[in-house]
Amino acid sequence: MRPALQRRLTLTAVIGLAYWLFGNLYEAVVFSPNWVNDSPDQFRRINAFFSTTGPTLYFVPLTILPLVLLWFLWWRNQDPALAPDYRRAGIAAVLLAALNALIVSTVIPHMFGSDALSHPGNLNTAAWEWNILNVVRMILTATTASFGFAAFRKLDRHSTGHPGDAAS
Repeated sequence: MRPALQRRLTLTAVIGLAYWLFGNLYEAVVFSPNWVNDSPDQFRRINAFFSTTGPTLYFVPLTILPLVLLWFLWWRNQDPALAPDYRRAGIAAVLLAALNALIVSTVIPHMFGSDALSHPGNLNTAAWEWNILNVVRMILTATTASFGFAAFRKLDRHSTGHPGDAAS
């Protein structure tokens, strides 16, 4: 793979991860504190609002793309100086994908599933689970982005030709 293309794809993955991170941060600060308080009423309003679509339909496709892109870059990388960064990013991305799958498959249905409102006692527990797991997800997203950004910086230094940076 040409270094210029690899640099652009790496930056695209990092931007995708940043988008995901700040989307989760926004939800954690703006929405989720309301989910914990007065959960049944909050989720009734949210379910009424999300009558046609929902956050899962919006976020899931966009969150998978940066992870797949990092795995692709890890697989196609030919530069030994970048290998540790792509490996770390790829492993963090595996953990992030597993955690996201856990959240989407086990917690989200208890909050937004078709029968979620028929079990109002479970809503508060699900909201707390989401809050705790979302903090872990944000940490893993930031970690993955950080490793990806380290690879991008090395690629950027190679392309600008700064003396002494080729070994960085």
